[in-house]
Amino acid sequence: MVALVLGDTPALPLHTAGKYVAAAYIVVFAIVLIYVAVMAIRLSHIERDLGELLELSERDEPAPDAAAIAAPEPESVLP
Repeated sequence: MVALVLGDTPALPLHTAGKYVAAAYIVVFAIVLIYVAVMAIRLSHIERDLGELLELSERDEPAPDAAAIAAPEPESVLP
């Protein structure tokens, strides 16, 4: 039934507007493509940073004690 209705409707004339519609689709496609490229670059940076953090967290070296670095032991004073 729907096919009969759609089959009888005439096509819309796009004499002068066709090139503007095509240009609008191209602009939207370019914007989406640029957006996806930017997101891919950001994702690669985040993955690299996470890899570095994972590597740092898996090291066997204990972290230096912050209190020992901030307050060194006092020197003994001889009378």
